[in-house]
Amino acid sequence: MGEKIRFSAPSPPDVELLPMVQDVDIIGVLSTTNIAPVQSLDIEKVMGRLTDATARGLRNLQDRTVITQDEIRWHFRDITFDSTMVFSDSLQQALRSELEVDAMVYITLRSLDAKVTPVSPSAYGTAPSPGLNLSVELELMFVNLHSGQQWSQAGRRSSWQPVQVDLMGGGRDPTERQMLMALASPLRQFLTRLAPPPRRQTRQFDTSGD
Repeated sequence: MGEKIRFSAPSPPDVELLPMVQDVDIIGVLSTTNIAPVQSLDIEKVMGRLTDATARGLRNLQDRTVITQDEIRWHFRDITFDSTMVFSDSLQQALRSELEVDAMVYITLRSLDAKVTPVSPSAYGTAPSPGLNLSVELELMFVNLHSGQQWSQAGRRSSWQPVQVDLMGGGRDPTERQMLMALASPLRQFLTRLAPPPRRQTRQFDTSGD
C-alpha cells in the first residue's frame, strides 16, 4: 500500500540563467532612479518597498543568502548611492571584498509619467470625475560579480485609477499603491525566471511497513 504525499519543492532558475546563478551563494539588492521628485508621490519610498519585495522573492532560490538594500546602505553609509555609484566598479569590488556578495540585482526606474485626467470612464461613457494615468518603465538586472555576466529585463506598464483621497490618513497613499501595482508586473516576470516560486508536487510513498 502507498500514500500520496503533497509537498513544496524548490524550483530552479530558468535554464538560460542557471549558469549565471549556480556559483552564487550571496545576492545583494539595490535600486536607483534619476526621476525627479513628483508632487504627492514619494518615489524613494515606493522603490524601497519594491526592493524589499525583490529580496523576499529571491529567497525562493535554495541555499542562497540575500542581503537587502538597507543592509548594504548601512554598511556603506558614507557613500552616496546615486545612479553612477550604484553601478561603479569600485562599489562592486567593495561588495565582493567586504560583504562577500557574489551577484547583484539592480532595480532601475527608467521613466515615470503621471497625468491627471479630467474625466473617468463609466458605464455611460465618461464621468466628470478626475483620474490619474500613471506610466512607468522598470529595468531589472542580474549581475554575476565574479564572471561579469549579466541579464536584464525591462517592462513598461500603464495604470489608470480614479483620484482618491485618504480622508482618514491611516492608509497607504493611493498614488503610491497605484505605482506599486504598475511596477509589480515587470518584477513578477523577472522573478519568475530568476527565482521561481516552489512547485507543488505529489509523490507516492510506501507506507506498508514491509
